[in-house]
Amino acid sequence: MNKQTPFKRLKDVVLYIVLTLFLIFLTSSFVIEDVYSAADQLSMEENGISDIYSIAVGMKPANLTVNADKDDEDQKTTEIKTDDGTTIVITEYTLGDKNDEILEYQQILYSLGFLISSPSNELTEDVQTAIKTYQAMKGLEQTGKLDRSTIISLVAEDIKFEKGDSGKVLQTYQQILVKQNYLAAESATGSFDDATEAAVMAFQKANGISETGKIDAKTIKALDALR
Repeated sequence: MNKQTPFKRLKDVVLYIVLTLFLIFLTSSFVIEDVYSAADQLSMEENGISDIYSIAVGMKPANLTVNADKDDEDQKTTEIKTDDGTTIVITEYTLGDKNDEILEYQQILYSLGFLISSPSNELTEDVQTAIKTYQAMKGLEQTGKLDRSTIISLVAEDIKFEKGDSGKVLQTYQQILVKQNYLAAESATGSFDDATEAAVMAFQKANGISETGKIDAKTIKALDALR
């Protein structure tokens, strides 16, 4: 029976440790390579905006490409192109800017109850405050600007009033219908009833809007124009 000397046993232990460390290093190198490979596929560049927008409008992120051009410090335009060739342009706005698009975004803020004053085509301090409140509610950066993230969120809002709804904003639209002789004054109670539905359908028919009987985005825009 052969007995190993202490030196030989120590030599075997050292060799075992060396082999173990080598295997660990070899395995970890593959893991690190995979991690870096995956990391290379992640980006915080402009194409991330297209992914967010595509989710908002129900499209696949792969169908979109983005080109951004910075005109000045306060305004930035992003072009989003879909597979069918459609180009969607998002322009950012800040305090003091005037544009018809700003009016549309204000109409959404007004309809959601964030803006108290009547919508206009100018980004005023009141609008800035409304934007900050909206951004806070949506977990967005509170810049007070109509930046891309805020615009994408606003566009994705499904705004409409229908039978059974109630509120002060709805009452405001009822009052417009009253002034346009589509609804009786006593029906402008802030509750969406049968009389309001009939008035909305009549208004939609007169303005070439699909007769849904709901105060949807197109109907809101038409009513706001009569303020």
